[in-house]
Amino acid sequence: MQEKLPPCGLYKTTEPLPGKEQWVRENLLVYFHNHSQQGPPLILLPAANNENRWSFHEKGYLIRDMNYVAALAPLKAEGLYVLSEPIYLSRDEFIPEQTLVQLGYTRSADPILFLAKFTDNVVSFPASGLKCTMEIFTLLEDVNFRVPEYQDAMH
Repeated sequence: MQEKLPPCGLYKTTEPLPGKEQWVRENLLVYFHNHSQQGPPLILLPAANNENRWSFHEKGYLIRDMNYVAALAPLKAEGLYVLSEPIYLSRDEFIPEQTLVQLGYTRSADPILFLAKFTDNVVSFPASGLKCTMEIFTLLEDVNFRVPEYQDAMH
């Protein structure tokens, strides 16, 4: 019987994928699918970043050795969050709690916080942000509203 696999989502590789080391190296942002058309789980590599969110290649790399799945570190989903407490950047400079942020990642799966900017009646996020460590995940709380997709907005 097949062991239970983690959920589909964003992960950081902690070691190269055996046999595919040239492409799937250590410390890489990947999208893990716990299923594929061929059966085994699948890793997709980042293709492009648009508005601080990654899209992934349609074709990926099958995980033939299920022990490799343990080498994938789960990441928090990209998206909008609020800070549960302030982040001190220096003695005099900090980001206040309840600040709206967008969570994104580098290709190396390092978290980046993009701080919301409010102009007139528009919330926007800059193209550059604050590079963080994974410890930031403990300070991020889900935002309690849904951002509709374009099709949803038409209904």
